[in-house]
Amino acid sequence: MEDAHLVRHYPHATLALVCDGMGGHDYGAMAAHTACEAFADFFEEEESPSDIPGRLKAALFHANDEVGKKLSSLDAYGGCTLLAAYVADGVMWWVSVGDSPLVVWRAGRLLRLNEDHSMRKIYGDLLVKDFEGTRLMMSQAHTLRSAVTGEKMPLIDAPPIPYLLLPGDRILLASDGVDEILFTRPLRESVRQVFMRRGNQLAAELVEACRTLALPEADNVTVLTMDPACRD
Repeated sequence: MEDAHLVRHYPHATLALVCDGMGGHDYGAMAAHTACEAFADFFEEEESPSDIPGRLKAALFHANDEVGKKLSSLDAYGGCTLLAAYVADGVMWWVSVGDSPLVVWRAGRLLRLNEDHSMRKIYGDLLVKDFEGTRLMMSQAHTLRSAVTGEKMPLIDAPPIPYLLLPGDRILLASDGVDEILFTRPLRESVRQVFMRRGNQLAAELVEACRTLALPEADNVTVLTMDPACRD
C-alpha cells in the first residue's frame, strides 16, 4: 500500500499525519513512510514548542529532505503528499502539500479546510467555462502541482492562525481515495448518516463506503478521524 499514516498523542494534544505515495508502488510507499516518520520525529525534537506553525513547516522541510536523500540513494523518482494536523486546547494547526484532504464535519456539513494542490480545481474551473475540450483534462485532474519529492515544493498550505474547533466537530484526514464519497453534490445520505452517528467507527465506515462504490480505477484509501471532545 502506498499510503502511510501516523498518530501520536501528547498531554492535551494530538498529532496526526497522512501521506499518499506517488511514483510507483515501491518508491511511493517508501517516500510516504519516510516522510511520516521523519516529520513526526523532527516535530517532537523541535526546540520552539510554542511555535506550532513554525514547527510544522520545519518538520515538513525536514521530511522533504529525508525523502530526497532516500530517492537519490536509489537513483529513483517518487514522492508523496503530506497532511499533518495538530490539535490542542480547542484549536487545530495544519500543514499540507498535495491533494490529501483535511475535512471538518460541522453542523451537518463537510468543510474542506486545506488547499488542493492538484489540477482538479484548475480543470474544474475550465470545465465550467468551456465544457467541450476539457473532458481529457478532467481525466488527469489528480496530477499534483506540489508534492514531497526532495525537490522544491512550490505550494505549501500552512496557515499561521489556528482553526477554532467547536463542540461536535469531527476532524478527518485522508488520502484522495475518499474524494468520490466526500465531495459529491449533494452528499450521499448514507455518508451523511455515518458522520451523524456519534461513537461509531467513523474511519472504518468511510473506508468501507469507498469499497462499496467499487470504482474500476479506485485509489488507495486511508482515513484518520479525531473527535476533539473525546480525542479518539
